[in-house]
Amino acid sequence: MKLLACALPILASVPGVLSAQVKVGTSVGPFVLVATINGGGVSVRATPAGSHTPRYTRSRSTKTVPGSTARGTAASVLATAQRYLGVHYRYGGATPNSGFDCSGFVQYVFGRNGISLPRTSRLQAEAGMALSRAVTALRPGDLMLFSSKGGRVDHVAIYVGNNRMLHSSAGAGKVVYDDLSTPRGKWYLARHVASRRVV
Repeated sequence: MKLLACALPILASVPGVLSAQVKVGTSVGPFVLVATINGGGVSVRATPAGSHTPRYTRSRSTKTVPGSTARGTAASVLATAQRYLGVHYRYGGATPNSGFDCSGFVQYVFGRNGISLPRTSRLQAEAGMALSRAVTALRPGDLMLFSSKGGRVDHVAIYVGNNRMLHSSAGAGKVVYDDLSTPRGKWYLARHVASRRVV
């Protein structure tokens, strides 16, 4: 906390800082405090700490997190994802015309909103900020990652809220919503190994 308090005046006095955007983060107990300095002044935001906190850099863009570049909002990501309901599943597919596999769907939807993610679910499992696996810790737009055989991550879905997720499912053969309280949803929850926040 002292580091954050000391850093703000110093950063604000550096020539050119106010023409860009600077974010400084620090952990305080169970929270991460992030102070943003830009032409509009200084703002401070507190969020619950995950097992991995995002890195912040001096930039003219927004928050940067390992494996992604965030510019969109969760609402716009979900609105885009919903447009592709019913698009057929295709292993290796990454466009609506060819069909989607799970990670191709996620990469495409986030990409349409200015958020660059890796291509595979295994690499998407390293993007952004780690979260608790508990569904109650998730916000709409968070990624849910699964391991169907108990080894490495092999499936990814977008959490949409209200105990539901949206994904390109090989079992369903298309992009679908799944309710996590149904038998099918519980099958996925039993294999849910990680959650990430990228927006």
